Amino acid sequence: MRLIQIAHALTLHDGASKFVQKLDGMFQKLGYDTEIFAHKLDERIQNDHIQTMDKFDGTAEDIVIYHMTTGTSFNKWVANYPHRIVLYYHNITPAKFFFGNAWGSWLKCIQGRRQLKSIVKNTFYAWGASEYSCEELRALGIREAKPLAAIVEPEKFLERPLVQAIYDKYHDGKLNLLIVGRGVPHKKQDEAIEIVRYYKEHINPKVRLIIVGNMKPSFAKKLHRMVEQYKMQNDVVFAGSVSNDELCTWYRVADALLCLSEHEGFCVPLVEAMVFDKPVFAYAAAAVPETVGRAGVILSDKDPEKTARIIHATLEDEAVMKQLAEERCCRLKELSYENIFAQVKQDIAHIVSRWGENNK
Repeated sequence: MRLIQIAHALTLHDGASKFVQKLDGMFQKLGYDTEIFAHKLDERIQNDHIQTMDKFDGTAEDIVIYHMTTGTSFNKWVANYPHRIVLYYHNITPAKFFFGNAWGSWLKCIQGRRQLKSIVKNTFYAWGASEYSCEELRALGIREAKPLAAIVEPEKFLERPLVQAIYDKYHDGKLNLLIVGRGVPHKKQDEAIEIVRYYKEHINPKVRLIIVGNMKPSFAKKLHRMVEQYKMQNDVVFAGSVSNDELCTWYRVADALLCLSEHEGFCVPLVEAMVFDKPVFAYAAAAVPETVGRAGVILSDKDPEKTARIIHATLEDEAVMKQLAEERCCRLKELSYENIFAQVKQDIAHIVSRWGENNK
């Protein structure tokens, strides 16, 4: 028996792709024979353990774990796989967020949710990236759906070398608010600009917004137009797609992380900011509140004035900042490698014990 993980696509910097490889390491540590297959494989990934699907050799004795992230023609293969599977659901962004601005993504998300209904019929056990994701799976009829959080290893971040040029330029006494994520409309980088605009005009002129993440061109144009209109060219940094060393440097430069996204299945940047001991201000959408827990400030709305004043009041309150720092430590312990490994050990033992009866 092998534990075989399958994904539609594995790419170099993608969070889901990294998770697949970390989970594989845990399975091996537990003594299982493992394999990883991908329908599409980024050639930059240097891992001889990962193969393309044309080499797939799974049998009835193997447990297949499929990582679902979006709609794709490959999902039909999964739904029709002759043996029941284990599903890891990373969550699919609701299609409405792409309507009118990214028709390809809109179609993939609609397709994905339809295909999910077929895949769950062939699933006997499921993990979700959050309780939020698990609730969606249970609503589709999966009896056993359990949250399994992303694997975050603080030492892997903290040991990254500083990119001195970035640090020297931007660690200059200004208040740096950081937002990390894809540049698409539902991530709401535009609202972050509005918040920083208010902050600059009414609270503290020495404030800067740093936007990290690959940008959809049409959305990037909108953001740049906003910055020019508000004359904030010196107050907003578009860092774009960055290396791991650069990302960790931006976290070190930041005074706080801002997350205004309308949908997150987990949101790894929230935890990454905690690793660097940065306060988190996040809008209460989808899985965000459960990811943050008590370790950050959850925003009930995103009114620029209200949000800017909440950020300022929090950062100026030593007692609140101390409490948040303590809560960050507690949350990181909950999400530690040791805790996730202990859960994986327990869950896999349960899956293996039920494997035979579900494939008779």
